[in-house]
Amino acid sequence: MLGLTYMHYICVMFSLRWRSVVAAMAAVSFGGVAQGQSRSGNAMPFLDEPPATRLVATGGMHVASGVPTAAMLFHNPGMLADSLNGCIDLNISPIADGMKYASVAYVHSVDGVGNLALGVQYAGYGTFDETDEEGNDLGSFRASDAAFYLTYNRQLAPGLHLGATFKPIVSRIADRGAFGLAFDMGGTLVRKDGRLVAGLAFRNAGVVAKRYSEAEERDALDFDIMASLSYKAENAPFRLQLTLKDLTQWQLSNNDTKLNFGDNLMRHLLLGFEFTPVKAFYFGFGYDQRKRRELTGDGAGGAAGFSWGAGLKIRKIAVQYAHSRYHIAGSLNSITISTNWRKLMSR
Repeated sequence: MLGLTYMHYICVMFSLRWRSVVAAMAAVSFGGVAQGQSRSGNAMPFLDEPPATRLVATGGMHVASGVPTAAMLFHNPGMLADSLNGCIDLNISPIADGMKYASVAYVHSVDGVGNLALGVQYAGYGTFDETDEEGNDLGSFRASDAAFYLTYNRQLAPGLHLGATFKPIVSRIADRGAFGLAFDMGGTLVRKDGRLVAGLAFRNAGVVAKRYSEAEERDALDFDIMASLSYKAENAPFRLQLTLKDLTQWQLSNNDTKLNFGDNLMRHLLLGFEFTPVKAFYFGFGYDQRKRRELTGDGAGGAAGFSWGAGLKIRKIAVQYAHSRYHIAGSLNSITISTNWRKLMSR
């Protein structure tokens, strides 16, 4: 169980409904010891769940975008912009059987200082039956994770934004808890015409300061480096998204078998396409090779690895929806409502 990725974790949670789920969640959420610091042994995996619905539609955890929103602080603190002053994003992502993800993000700009942002990312895993070794019913328990984002972002030069995030992380399983501290740093560079955006992010540098059991050793979080390009075609309503992820390691196999060069390279990529015929509407499509390969079993992967979504802005409120397929057993549906409270309150 220590070697499970985040997507495997989702599938495990669909099926487990007894006391052994504690061991499974502890191994997946705070594990990785057996895999060293490999990205295949993800610690606190909910941090890799992309809350920005617009980016979920085009593949997932991109760290650059031509249309920044408040929720992108969860992806890359360098993605914020002065134009987001007063913006609020509220996201809910139900999965299945009582599991859900939610987040809220707010950006406030201060003249001469920069952009300050607050965010909360929450993962609720539902209620589980608790039994003893003989199967006797002992009641039930709940499990959840949460991270709190404190972000500072500043424009250092025309088109260049740098940002940093400090995030305390708490986790709870039944009557046991764990605590971690993490930092994100990143930047974006926007070409003068706005059609090309490049992003670089260093995510989840930190440690699990308090584990579920004092007998366990402290473990570093699953640090990652990501780079993205977002390109809009000239005089056309199309935008392409390309992201390189898991750059702290080359081989992304979950076992001892080495992947061939092409397959392994593709597992490092997120590919996205966005169509925006009018300013108030977009449709996006994305593909994640690693997700598809790891969740396709016995030829029954279905649409695993593919995602799509759309967004519509009506006056001062924008509504976005994205569907990301994890497995034939279930999917993630992401819904975000965005507004700018300053403009909403103005006449």
